[in-house]
Amino acid sequence: MWDLHTHSHWSDGELSPFELVQSAIQKGLSGIALTDHDTLSGIEELERAGKKLDFPVYSGIEISCIQQDGRPLHLLGYEIPADGRQKVELFCRPIRLARNQAVLESTRALQRAGYPVSEERVQTMAGPNGDLCKQYIMQVLIDAELCTELYGTLYKTLFKKQADGTPGIAALSFLAASPEDAVECIVSAGGKAVLAHPGQYDNFSALPRLVDAGLGGIEAFHPKNDVQDTEKCLELAKKYGLFLTGGSDFHGKYGEGEQLGECGAAYVPFSKDVKKAGEV
Repeated sequence: MWDLHTHSHWSDGELSPFELVQSAIQKGLSGIALTDHDTLSGIEELERAGKKLDFPVYSGIEISCIQQDGRPLHLLGYEIPADGRQKVELFCRPIRLARNQAVLESTRALQRAGYPVSEERVQTMAGPNGDLCKQYIMQVLIDAELCTELYGTLYKTLFKKQADGTPGIAALSFLAASPEDAVECIVSAGGKAVLAHPGQYDNFSALPRLVDAGLGGIEAFHPKNDVQDTEKCLELAKKYGLFLTGGSDFHGKYGEGEQLGECGAAYVPFSKDVKKAGEV
């Protein structure tokens, strides 16, 4: 089993790339891909770990996008060659900066409302890039014993839309990329573009435009895809000639309970080393 969707502490995951590789070996996986949010910064460490531990690894990224109707869409990019990575990093940099600012604004809003959070506390939790995420805010609240779980009632109250339609006081809003532009960026940099977990945000209607932009694959197997979503992915992959991928979306303690290797692929469909194609 290949887990082709994992996150490290270079974005909003718990483990380092080296620790991810160690965990994958302990789990008996065939290999992993690292797909941190809007950054490729962890790839060098991943590749060093793979070489040192003699374990197959693949480079990747997950780009935060938004459709014209305001619906989120996540795009995976795989096997971006070294000479194309700077282009992708520059494309994603405004997204990362905007997210960091949004997290700080949410922190200030909570502080004004009397919650025991501060910019300093949240920033001390940042990974090697110094990038921030809402999970760090929730961890501070857990440490303050205001709640016991990351995505429980308090999270929904603070970050999600309320019953009356108003957003929570800490709801995040930040710049994200055009899905078509993100596909074109990945492909022009020499990588393979994949639509991530389309069932989570019901992104299926965007597929024809993404295919026109150069999309190569679709993530059929993911904890947020239900059985119907997976079947739809299989149908659309056949219709548009896309390869299929799968992954757990593992974040460690900052995730929603997903386990490394929970979902995955039987082989790596985008790899140049794999001649077999068309199934997962």
